[in-house]
Amino acid sequence: MIKNKGNFESAFKELSNNTNNSVSFLFDKKINQNSGILSDTVFTIKDVFATKNAKTQASSLLLEDFYPSYDATVVKKLIENGAIPVAKVHNDELALGGEGIYSYWGNITNPLDSKRKVGGSSSGSAATLTENISFALASDTGDSVRLPASFIGKVGFKPSYGAVSRFGMFAYASSLDTVAWFSHNVNDIIEVSKVLYGKDENDLTSKDLKIKNDLTSKKPLKLAYLDIDKKLLSEDVYKSYYLLVEKLKEKTKLKSIKPDVHLFKAIKPVYDIISYSEASSNLSNLNGIAFAKRKGGSDWSEIMTQVRSKGFGKMVQRRLILGSYFLEKDNQEELFLKAQKIRRLIKNYFDKIYSEYDALIYPASPSIAPLFGSKEKYDYMDYILTSSNLTGSPSLTLKLGEDKKNNLPFNIAIDSKIDNDENLLSYALWLEKEIKEVENE
Repeated sequence: MIKNKGNFESAFKELSNNTNNSVSFLFDKKINQNSGILSDTVFTIKDVFATKNAKTQASSLLLEDFYPSYDATVVKKLIENGAIPVAKVHNDELALGGEGIYSYWGNITNPLDSKRKVGGSSSGSAATLTENISFALASDTGDSVRLPASFIGKVGFKPSYGAVSRFGMFAYASSLDTVAWFSHNVNDIIEVSKVLYGKDENDLTSKDLKIKNDLTSKKPLKLAYLDIDKKLLSEDVYKSYYLLVEKLKEKTKLKSIKPDVHLFKAIKPVYDIISYSEASSNLSNLNGIAFAKRKGGSDWSEIMTQVRSKGFGKMVQRRLILGSYFLEKDNQEELFLKAQKIRRLIKNYFDKIYSEYDALIYPASPSIAPLFGSKEKYDYMDYILTSSNLTGSPSLTLKLGEDKKNNLPFNIAIDSKIDNDENLLSYALWLEKEIKEVENE
């Protein structure tokens, strides 16, 4: 049973008064009379999911007036099981970007401190997740749900690759894209999972994975943790993380894993090459001929140039240009194919850990949400969450603690082997309880 159902009227009022560039569309009345395990739960939809009752812009000027004729599979499933959509929310343009500063409609700031980023392409979903909203439907290609969850102290969950249908979700990078969602606690993440998991004939990458109805807390018998160099974490994150590690040693068998630094440093360039390349292919139909408003031009090449130069933001233009460059015949072997080989090495590294241990924990972010304009970097810890997109593994982040100076939150991540989602969610319930016990001491 959902613990936090939210309140439609209060959420509607709250979002109507939103000044954070977060709201794309408001559903002014409850459009759902269905009953199910999500009855009367209020949710928001990242504006990369097709909705027949509202336009889907993906926060891009190019798609300002695009109206789909159908609902994405996940939207349909949620509504059929009683959930009530209250709004569609903005994101980084076309779900590229990962910082919350690339929506055509403006920057989306952190609701806990407007001088800071909320992070992730799912920025509007995170920025509007108040107690009046039960959960937020979003997408995670690199860390776009789990990292913003850390910056607001909520739970963010990315299922195994293929566990949830992506039919009706705008594609960014097909081998990395995952439907994902935010909530206030692990229990509610699980309740949403029960509805969304399962094979869909409209998505050939989807799998017949399910989440059982009686899922309960389960202690991992063998738990691994990444032993992170102190200089790669803020002082508060470092203290909270290792305090928890010491406490968990009293509860279960815990093993320290020293990161392969060279491999971890490769995560970001591998992700960039693969995701930009796939994006240049997936978004090729946004050209003013197949989709988007047509601009003037004497031939298709000129039309496409006009449409894309005026309709796409600079960040999208840059990524698509680089993606096309990576896929050039002369560059494929040196860049794209080499990135794929290193991706396999990354997957093999984590698969070995998951073959020996039930789950892996590590800090979800090296510090609190960054200030706008901040140049502070923490090496591979800035993009550590992206590893699970490259491997396809399920990954969840939940609140670990707060920094003393700003009272702002940060999360811990827990990952497991691919298709082991039920167990991961059970372990997350157990970990959530253990963290609360540490807080209360």
